[in-house]
Amino acid sequence: MEGQNGEQAAEQAIIGGGQDLLARLTGNLGIRAKLLLSFLVILALTVIVAVVALVGQRSAGQADEEMSQGQKRLARLSYEAQADVDRMRRLASMFRQTVPEQGLDAARRYAEQFQRAAAEARAKLDAMTNLVSGEQKALTRTAIDAVSRYTTGFQRTVESLDQKYNARTGLLAKQTELVEQMAAAIRSSAATSPELVQRCHHLELGYYRFLLHANAESSAVVLEGISALRAAIVAQAPNSQQAALKKLCDQFAGNFDALLKASEKIDTQFADADEAARQIDPALKSVQDDALNRQTLAGQRLQDSESASRYAILTTTILAICLGLFLAWFLSRGLTNQIDKIMALLSELGIGNFNARTEVVAQDELGVMASSLNAMLDNMTTMIQSQGDQEKLQEAFMKLMMEIDELTEGDLTVRAEVTEDVTGALADSVNTMAEQFGGIVRQVKDASNAVDRTAANVSKLTSDLAVRSLEQNKQVNNAIAAIHTIAESIRQVSRNAALSAEVSQTSRANARAGAEAVEQTHHAMDEIREQINETARSIKRLGESSMEIGNVVEIINSIADRTSILALNASIQAAMAGEAGHGFAVVAEEVQRLAESSSKSTKQIETLIKGIQAEIKDAGNRMDESISKVVQGSQLADGAYTKLQEIETVSNQLADLIQSISQSAAEQEERSEEVVASMVSVGEASTNTTNSTQATNSLMSVLNNTARELRSAVDAFKIESA
Repeated sequence: MEGQNGEQAAEQAIIGGGQDLLARLTGNLGIRAKLLLSFLVILALTVIVAVVALVGQRSAGQADEEMSQGQKRLARLSYEAQADVDRMRRLASMFRQTVPEQGLDAARRYAEQFQRAAAEARAKLDAMTNLVSGEQKALTRTAIDAVSRYTTGFQRTVESLDQKYNARTGLLAKQTELVEQMAAAIRSSAATSPELVQRCHHLELGYYRFLLHANAESSAVVLEGISALRAAIVAQAPNSQQAALKKLCDQFAGNFDALLKASEKIDTQFADADEAARQIDPALKSVQDDALNRQTLAGQRLQDSESASRYAILTTTILAICLGLFLAWFLSRGLTNQIDKIMALLSELGIGNFNARTEVVAQDELGVMASSLNAMLDNMTTMIQSQGDQEKLQEAFMKLMMEIDELTEGDLTVRAEVTEDVTGALADSVNTMAEQFGGIVRQVKDASNAVDRTAANVSKLTSDLAVRSLEQNKQVNNAIAAIHTIAESIRQVSRNAALSAEVSQTSRANARAGAEAVEQTHHAMDEIREQINETARSIKRLGESSMEIGNVVEIINSIADRTSILALNASIQAAMAGEAGHGFAVVAEEVQRLAESSSKSTKQIETLIKGIQAEIKDAGNRMDESISKVVQGSQLADGAYTKLQEIETVSNQLADLIQSISQSAAEQEERSEEVVASMVSVGEASTNTTNSTQATNSLMSVLNNTARELRSAVDAFKIESA
């Protein structure tokens, strides 16, 4: 209890000290100056409230404009540039796959689309540099340099591919022409050397296999085939053809070496271009993260600005209302206090108490009037000498009091009659006081009207600010709802991308399994081809043996013919010898029969040999057809293997792209959540600003009502029109 009394006493002391200080500051000022000062103070505080509200509104608007226009556009451009870069990657991959399959001319359309996508990405990055500064500009420059390196590397790769795949002057066209020339020369000059033809055939197959799937294994097979063919040319080719065949073989080897170097160069250029493309993503991601951070900071600045504006408006408004109310109370108290004391003095004079005096409590016109009344009463007291004079004076004072009775009720237009007695001077002073007080009331009324109008204007201004704040809050809420919708769409895209990644992984596994199955089929076809070649060589040797058997049969036939002739000569000789040659004739007949039997047997053997040779020839033809079919099947298996490898490559690239898209979608989902949180903070700040503006509007309504009450109080006085 004592503590509460102490606090109340301290508060009263502070209030009293403030009143004394204000009284000292304004004590020597006139009523007009006091009213003008109070009006100026209230007007200044009202202007300060309006300025603080406008500055806070403009600051919040500028912060929102900075966030919505600058950083949002920067984020949009960075996402669009990222999409262009992803499109560049897809077009580069499609170009690389199309060149071996359909040729360079068919693939150029992807190169042209790549250049357009690169130009669009560069334009967006250039636009981003105009929106950023400092670290963001450095990151954007890094992304631009990476795009330039990627574009330059891709263009160089296109030029290298043109050197390799050009249909007229490319290395592949020249190599194919050399293969055909060498094969034609060997077949035309080495008909008696099957091994040389076989070596050329193996080299030709190895080269075409290299074209289907170029790798270290297939290139090693071609190089081994070149060495084997060169050795076969030296060993089995005719001397007249060796130089030409060696020259063709050397040209083939040199061109193939250039082809390998060109392939390595193309792979290196693709790797460099891919590395440059990979450097784009971190730079763009850094720009996007920095833009998001700046959006968050802009939202924080907006929130801080809104809070500062809210507190400034509330503080200034409360201070203005309190100070205005205190000034109104202080001035009205100063005016009414002196008037009340003067009216009390007049009441005492009305009942005949001429010893009464009024207290001078003001230094303004009313204080001067009170001092004049006291001096006048002092003079009148000395002038009164008898009871009769007192009665006359009392009657004059009663008359004067009746005349100024309406003045005490607030009618400042009433004037007392100025007579020649002692009350004349008092009546003249009262009339002067009424006129001066009427002027004061008129000034107070004018000031209260001005305060009322100013308060009404400020109230209207704060009402407009409240309406605009509500509209801004509505727009922010709409933006938050739109961003929520966008975030939900991004989340759906992220889920779909995750499912697509799973499907692409399954497709990648299936393509790999198919490629392995076809590769096993390819190896089996190679083994079948080798076995058929071995069988063909066995059949060829069997044919050669049958030819030798035919030669032996011909010799046997010749011997049989000669034996038959010899038996005939022996029979003739036996007939010529008579009985002595009878035994010899028997032997000759036996020899004749044996020769005839041998002749018949050799004819049967000849018939069988010819049948066997015919079968061997037919088997050889069929074996050649089988070899051709096996070669075709091997080539088809190679083609299928290549296609499945390409499918696997595409599946891998598609899986990588989908994985990248999935990761990008996940990152965009996280960023969208951060943007949603930032916009929610902005919405809360906007709501707080709206509440503050509405509170300010309510306080200004209180100030407006106070001004109206002051005007109503002043309107109670009736004064003459100006």
